[in-house]
Amino acid sequence: MRSILLLFSSSLVLAQTKPITLADYYQIESVSAPAISPDGKQIVYIKTAIIEAENRRHSQICLASKCLEQIKASATNPRWSPDGKLLSYTSGAKTWFLNANALDGEPFQIPGLDGAPVFSPDSRWIAFTKRTQSPKPATEQAQFEILTEQRFKGRAYDWMNIRADGRGYLPDPRTSPAQELFLLPRQGGEAKQLTTLGVNIEQPAWAPDSNSLTFVANMHQRDEHTYERADLFTVTNEAKLTRLTNDNHHYRAPVFSPNGKTIAVLREQSLNLILANKQTQGSPTDIYTIPAAGGPLTNLTADWDDLPEKPRFSKDAKSIFFEANLRGTGHLYQLDIATKRTKPITQGDRLLNDFDINFDQGLIAYTSSNPDTPVELVSAPLANLSAETRITTQPIRWALGKTERISFDSIDGTPVEGWVTLPPGYSAEGGPYPLILNTHGGPHGAYASSFNFLHQLQAAAGYIVVYINPRGSTGYGEKFRWGGWGGWGEKDMPDVMAGLNQAIKQYRVDTKRLGVTGYSYGGFLTNWIIGHTNVFHAAVVGAGPTNWISNYGTGDIPRTKETEFLGRPWEPTANATMIKLSPITYAANIQTPTLFIHGEADLRVPIAQAEELYTALQKRKVPSRFVRYPGEYHGGWSPWNTVHRYQQEMNWWTTYLSFSAASR
Repeated sequence: MRSILLLFSSSLVLAQTKPITLADYYQIESVSAPAISPDGKQIVYIKTAIIEAENRRHSQICLASKCLEQIKASATNPRWSPDGKLLSYTSGAKTWFLNANALDGEPFQIPGLDGAPVFSPDSRWIAFTKRTQSPKPATEQAQFEILTEQRFKGRAYDWMNIRADGRGYLPDPRTSPAQELFLLPRQGGEAKQLTTLGVNIEQPAWAPDSNSLTFVANMHQRDEHTYERADLFTVTNEAKLTRLTNDNHHYRAPVFSPNGKTIAVLREQSLNLILANKQTQGSPTDIYTIPAAGGPLTNLTADWDDLPEKPRFSKDAKSIFFEANLRGTGHLYQLDIATKRTKPITQGDRLLNDFDINFDQGLIAYTSSNPDTPVELVSAPLANLSAETRITTQPIRWALGKTERISFDSIDGTPVEGWVTLPPGYSAEGGPYPLILNTHGGPHGAYASSFNFLHQLQAAAGYIVVYINPRGSTGYGEKFRWGGWGGWGEKDMPDVMAGLNQAIKQYRVDTKRLGVTGYSYGGFLTNWIIGHTNVFHAAVVGAGPTNWISNYGTGDIPRTKETEFLGRPWEPTANATMIKLSPITYAANIQTPTLFIHGEADLRVPIAQAEELYTALQKRKVPSRFVRYPGEYHGGWSPWNTVHRYQQEMNWWTTYLSFSAASR
């Protein structure tokens, strides 16, 4: 095994270092979704690169430094069959296969398979989900009515959930076809329908004997006024269904124990339960076990104060491995079932993701990134995780500025931390240097100890770059995660401003050349900050909310406002809270020159949000500029528009944070 992995890395050659530029954005490659073959001899993964001339990203299946060139369309989700004879992947919304002994051969399909395959442990069966269309009753229409409908190019609705960012306007969720579970012989043929629940079956996972599966399904899916609360089920290959939970909680990521007697699953309160109880914080997420035949639930992580993800049993069933992001790092953890104690398996001030574990061969593969290195693919033996082997390397390397973690107390004594990326060649005797304060989205997200192209681009242009994880960020425990509840802006602005002050104390900062920026929730926080202080000399707002009352009815996720703003906008307490916490309320205070960046198709934070504050600044003759991107949602922007956006931001900083601007 070790010789094979060393062979994988032997062809990797580092390019000569150079300063990072905006044009380098097109050269960055990402890797994801590693899959170790059952015999441990091969690791496939997805490599995604930008094809600049075509303004698109292209994903390939790769093995070591070689990619499978016969697959022309973008490919995702590579998975081995348990017997190691087949490699499946998704391309063009269809599932394709390759023979493992001829991975350079022609892809083929299995007859009867109409969804992503989930192989049984004995490789005899394939489970998958597909939508089942209920026939619509025939209706008689006059020719004139038919013609009138054909001429209508608009939309008509009589339901609530009409939109979703990244997907556009949605069909009627009350009558949309359900995604049921099917069973197909490995060789193909006629698929057998195992469920008829009339709602979407999600996350199916096999029992070790290959005779049954577990899955989750939200039986309230058709009720638009009930938020997600999926329950746990099992079903046999003979379609015998058992419902294991019905307790107004939300379940996900189920997995069987090696002996098939127990299921581990993630569990949290449903949002409806939180609203009904008028709670002042959200629900923790914990790993529970439940007998596969049904019975009481056992919480294994009640004393583990953070967010576990992707649980899986060890081979001896004595522990559960899971992934988690803590304090800006991402690692693999091991939970001892008997003692309920947790310990980290991987180490380092870095962000690890996409773990694949082969317990039989004692090998893991995962992606790794730190502030100086874009994401790479790494493998290591479970018995000696320090013996890592890097499987991939970025095609270029840059001369980057040094990144340091900073820790400090907020105004009320709450410990907070973040990072500072210094310009290449930074000197404590040099400068003073202009500074850009970056704020993250969410709010329940977090900056990490990982590579960030935009931060490095800012540093390469001579800016000290500061980014903080304030209250509301994940990875610092439940109290911290919900610390902004009912006080967005009010409770987290002091944290990021304390981070700014800490950076000014530690580094050679020119306090006459300070900028602040953020996207999504970070855009909101930027809007909020410039309405409550004038210490910044420029701001860049990306897709930032400005008015929570109008955002509630026009965005695609009103639920977040219902909880964290203590109700709906027509209810007195929530109404007052939304007005109080809306940046538009404080537009009269803003003096900071501000650039607004927004996608015109954004359904998470509709572009009218930016228009409201931009209009206010224009009315008040505050220097401001609006750059709009047709066709772009809240996320997933095209390469060309992403590069143009970054160029506009860098130009804005040059205009208002240069020495000449500071002397005005």
